[in-house]
This record gives sequence, structure tokens and C-alpha cells, in this order.
Amino acid sequence: MNEFLSRINDVLGMEATPGTRFRETPDWCSLRAFGILVMLENRYGARCTIDEFLGYDTVGELWELAKSRGGVAE
Repeated sequence: MNEFLSRINDVLGMEATPGTRFRETPDWCSLRAFGILVMLENRYGARCTIDEFLGYDTVGELWELAKSRGGVAE
């Protein structure tokens, strides 16, 4: 999960934890959302529709998505 957090931190421009509600972070915008979607698909093989993405609230939930759809090792 450390690598995942590092990548999320890069996208969000801040230090996040699994409990971070990413849409409530400073400077949240659609470009950061797109960056997360691209990272999930390109780096972790985890495809996610916009509607599905809107159902996630925390960084930890995104990690679970990456693990379940992308075959990420714990």
C-alpha cells in the first residue's frame, strides 16, 4: 500500500492516508479525479467508470478497488 499511497499523494499534491476523503482535499478538481482514474487503470489495471468512482469516498476504498480489480499484491 505504501507505493499506492505515494502515487495518490503525487496526484493529490498532499500526504494522504487510507482514511483521507480525497474529494475533500485542498485543490480537489476534475483533473485530480482524472489523474486518479488514469493511475488506477494504467498502473494497477483497475478500470473504473465515472459512476463507480463517484461512489468511492476514501483513499482506502480506492486501494481496495486496485487490489480487487487489478490483482495488486498486499
